[in-house]
Amino acid sequence: MKRRWAGTFLLFLMLAITVAAASCSKPVTLTPYVAEEFPICTDSAWQADAAISGDIVVWNDQRNGNHDIYGYDLATGTEFPICTNQAEQEDTAISGDIVVWEDERNGNNDIYGYNLSNDTEFPICIDPAEQLEPGISGYIVIWSDLRNGNGDIYGYNIATETEFAICTTPDTQMLPSISEDIVVWVDHRNGIADIYGYNLSTGTEFPICTDPGDQTAPAISGDIVVWEDERIGSYDIYGYDLATNTEFPICTNPADQLAPAISEDIVVWTDVRNGNLDIYGYNLSTGEEFAICTKQASQISPAISGDIVVWYDGRNGNYDIYGARLSFEE
Repeated sequence: MKRRWAGTFLLFLMLAITVAAASCSKPVTLTPYVAEEFPICTDSAWQADAAISGDIVVWNDQRNGNHDIYGYDLATGTEFPICTNQAEQEDTAISGDIVVWEDERNGNNDIYGYNLSNDTEFPICIDPAEQLEPGISGYIVIWSDLRNGNGDIYGYNIATETEFAICTTPDTQMLPSISEDIVVWVDHRNGIADIYGYNLSTGTEFPICTDPGDQTAPAISGDIVVWEDERIGSYDIYGYDLATNTEFPICTNPADQLAPAISEDIVVWTDVRNGNLDIYGYNLSTGEEFAICTKQASQISPAISGDIVVWYDGRNGNYDIYGARLSFEE
């Protein structure tokens, strides 16, 4: 009897250990929420087009009577000018220590850059035609270029000081975005706005979304591409997983969702569901949508890096730069 009881107890103990191990290995579901909202720049002039990488936020600033580029270090709470040339500078992007923007100092739009680690400004492309809408990942800068009479996608390797063409089909390509080796953009070769991509490491171009509705404003992080999509009448947010070749809806609320941005598993966008412009987000790992900022004034064009979301905000009667830190709980 004792032997039978001991065997039963041993079997129960082994089963309990197995269940405990299985429960310990089960992935934890993390729910994002806004732990802290904060102002970044509330100068009385107009600030817009915020971008972020790590602790550094950059934006387009009109405090000097024209468009300049300013920055803010979240780690130190320090604001600093990046480019205050008397010509117009706007449409900023940042990756690591490198900031890039459109610059009109030569009489048309060129692409310039600034290295925050050594306080050095440098030209990236000063071709006589217009260069617009720069993006950057690591040392690779990309932009929309009008040198061939229509919008094409070009790139530049800062490390090797080499410029290269990415897509020069006869129709217009615009609004490029980049993450590591993958460049994505809006492409009009099919008579409407579609999303195409290019792998810099393999030299391969590929379609991402060619639905009959318009797709625009793509953004990319890792294997995930997101964009505005008009296939059901209003603008929604859709996504595509390059690793699995899978397309999926992210937000199809009947109101418009605009200007998506992405960092790792978190997608953010401007949302009109409350009758004004707010900031919403979506966690790809949990399938959960959440509000980030729903103040009565307009919140526009979010950008995200890690757990920090930034946008430009009209709550003070002019546009300022605000941010929110996302936190995660089980």
